[in-house]
Amino acid sequence: MAQHDTLERLLPQSLANAQREVFWAALLVLVASLWIATSFTKQVSLFPSINEGKSPWTNLKARAHYVKNARQLLADGFRKFAGPFTVLTDGGRVIMLPPDMIEHVNAHETLSFKQYTREYMLADYETFRTFKSPPEGMFEEAVMKGLTRSLPKFTKALSNEMTDCLNDSWNKLDDGWHEINPRNDVLDWVARLSSRIFLPGSFAENKEWLRISIDFTTNCFIAITICRFVPWPLRWTAERLLPLCRKVRADYRAAARTLQPVLDERHKEIAAAEREGRKPQLPDDSIEWFRNASHGRCYNEVDIQMGLAVAAIHTTSDLLVQALLNLGAHPELLQPLREEAISVLTQHRLQKTALYELRLLESFFKETQRLKPINMATMHRTATADVELSNGIKIARGQHTAISSHQMWSNEHYDDPDEFDAFRFVKRRQTPGLEHRSHLVATSPEHLGFSHGKHACPGRFFAANEVKISMLHLILKYDFELKDIGMAKWMEFGTNMVANPKAKIWLRKRQPEIDLEALASET
Repeated sequence: MAQHDTLERLLPQSLANAQREVFWAALLVLVASLWIATSFTKQVSLFPSINEGKSPWTNLKARAHYVKNARQLLADGFRKFAGPFTVLTDGGRVIMLPPDMIEHVNAHETLSFKQYTREYMLADYETFRTFKSPPEGMFEEAVMKGLTRSLPKFTKALSNEMTDCLNDSWNKLDDGWHEINPRNDVLDWVARLSSRIFLPGSFAENKEWLRISIDFTTNCFIAITICRFVPWPLRWTAERLLPLCRKVRADYRAAARTLQPVLDERHKEIAAAEREGRKPQLPDDSIEWFRNASHGRCYNEVDIQMGLAVAAIHTTSDLLVQALLNLGAHPELLQPLREEAISVLTQHRLQKTALYELRLLESFFKETQRLKPINMATMHRTATADVELSNGIKIARGQHTAISSHQMWSNEHYDDPDEFDAFRFVKRRQTPGLEHRSHLVATSPEHLGFSHGKHACPGRFFAANEVKISMLHLILKYDFELKDIGMAKWMEFGTNMVANPKAKIWLRKRQPEIDLEALASET
């Protein structure tokens, strides 16, 4: 009887399970059919392809091959076609343009960076909403008019925060040599430095906020990469169900809970000031930079702050990690870098002019960025209408374009381009016609570390100050050595170039010749 009762209870459930399995099987067949049909319908392109196959299955294989071999594919494409060609990437089909077309691309409003970001970063999916662009020009205005104009008064605050970062990490080490992986420490430092300037001071000490601001970006990019490989009819489902996507949404909600009390206080102060007919008492931080740049337009304040974290933390951290690895691989640079730091800080103290005068340090970072930018292709765009460039090249609406960065490693522009020369841009700075192009923040067709043109990284001035101040502390307070020179070699994923996350460096504390803490306390 008990067994019969059990069957009675299980039978309807089994039937229901069977029905669900049939339903999902039918849905998968439908989705697969749609994917195959749409995949065979190729977007018309006037350009030859370097890796496109004849079926969705070979194209899937081509996209996976691209992820591991993008550098070789791009080199093969330019060698074979001597002009624009298409490449099937992890994010779809892209027209790869040669570097001499940079100004042609810059001239066209219909080649949209905003639309490219929306499509490539899957910004229409709830999980990735942070990548939706704010109102036109708002981000750039907030960064340039708010952050960049205020940089001189942030110099000492950044130095003080870097002191605290080191006191909480490497200064706790015993005397003698220690082997460490710098990646996680550097991520934490940059998150703290950025939070100290962008938000109220408590955020730089809030471990949960720091964790979110670091993990959110990493998880977003991994989740987006996974979702790109999911056939588009299944992508909405995958985006809702993938554990990593759920983690991204959970971190976003946690960030909103952390930010909301501060945002509410600001709203109350503004409302009270309006009622009382006075000017609101507001700090000089990113919340206010974006409010001012909005000019009354609607925007999501949490989205903006998470977008700022995405833009500010990982790219700057990557540059600083790669610079540390290069320093470990070239310890002979420590002495000239220290001598410059001592001379400049003695004369200019810890002021804006000091950062400008650190010419060898600037050159060292710019050379680091030349050999390993964050991406070997830049100036990504999507055509919002049919476009004919001034040189006659035609790009159809909806097509994606990018500019190859290979001129950064070309002997047409650089002597011994494959060699790391920390003094390269010191020498170029002394060459007539190249003086202004050789600063760390300068962009040019032959150096696309911060991209180029109207969509060049607006935060590069802050990032440059951040890495220079950080490195001043590091070179004065520590010795560095890299036992395995191969650790300085970066990793490549598609066109992305990332400092080796597993690299370890040897360091030893030393007595600094200059007291940075004392300089930061000077009025």
